[in-house]
Amino acid sequence: MRHTGGAEDATRERAALYALGALEAEEARSFERHLDEGCDECAAEVESFAAVGCALALAVPQRTPPASAREKLLAHVSANTEATPSEESGRTEPRGVERAAPTATPTATNLSDLLIVRAGEGEWFESEDPGVTVKLLYVDRERETYTTLVRMSPGSRIPRHRHRGAEQCLVLEGDVSSGPHTLSAGDFNCAPSGSIHDELTSEGGALLLIISPESYEVLAPRA
Repeated sequence: MRHTGGAEDATRERAALYALGALEAEEARSFERHLDEGCDECAAEVESFAAVGCALALAVPQRTPPASAREKLLAHVSANTEATPSEESGRTEPRGVERAAPTATPTATNLSDLLIVRAGEGEWFESEDPGVTVKLLYVDRERETYTTLVRMSPGSRIPRHRHRGAEQCLVLEGDVSSGPHTLSAGDFNCAPSGSIHDELTSEGGALLLIISPESYEVLAPRA
């Protein structure tokens, strides 16, 4: 298929806009149908404009943001973060945390957001179980689950408890035992809702990644 005169100019313009992703959805579908009919000229135009667009993107020099940019961004996010689930519902802090959770609850607000918590970021909180500390990583409000890091010092214990929802646990470091089962680094355990975990102990200490509801039902006295 060939184009002549004004039609050729209009087609070149549409090809350029299509290659840059600037056409409206219906216009883009119409142009794709035109390409599917076997128009080699338009296909060549799209390929040419796409190559130019990529070259322009790569030609932009990289710039290092000023050191203050990160602090300003974090301050802005903190100022606009919604209240934590504990403030909204009056429920207990996740997994027996005694102190209040951080003001800026780690949660992504838009589908395009990426939440990154660096190894040295966030706060560790003492739990109600001696030798057990917790760091909150993320709150999934839709599923009402919390992603936390739980650190057990050598000899620490978590009492027998019933799960109020499914709990997923990945052992990152150390060892943790419950009844006849002992897990070590790399081992994974999923406890379904309503299941009971016998007392958890760690001989050499452990670091656990846990995804679960914000609390569980304690069935035995704490240490």
